[in-house]
Amino acid sequence: MRPKLSSRLSSNDLLLVGVIVFSLTLGLLIVSAYFVPSQQLEIPGLQPAVRVADVDRFPAGTSRRVSWGDRLILVVHRTPGEYFAVQGTASSDGCLLRWDADAMRVVSPCSYVVYDLTGNVVAGLTTKPLAQYRVFEREAVLYVTEADHGS
Repeated sequence: MRPKLSSRLSSNDLLLVGVIVFSLTLGLLIVSAYFVPSQQLEIPGLQPAVRVADVDRFPAGTSRRVSWGDRLILVVHRTPGEYFAVQGTASSDGCLLRWDADAMRVVSPCSYVVYDLTGNVVAGLTTKPLAQYRVFEREAVLYVTEADHGS
């Protein structure tokens, strides 16, 4: 006589099916994460440029600070299509710089040093200029990169 097969799954069978479904789902998630990364890996010391903002979200007359590794950069959108980028801390005391749109100058509120948009000292007790960076646009996004030292 043949044993009668039960049409009901035992708890062990249900557990096995659950483990298999979970493993397949996890495997598919891992494979999809490998082939479709959410963002590009950014290694500050090796990046050729750093993203600042979408052009349409950075109005003229304003500024943004971006960090690039251990560097802080102040990016100024002076007039439509005209951007400047200098180091974001004062060379004399490390104070965070700010953009004064009325005076069209970069100022240090700590030591009252005033810089022009190219980083040269206009007023204050230092002569050390700020480091400059180049701003460029690609596909309606602004980026900052090292300044061209040859030009």
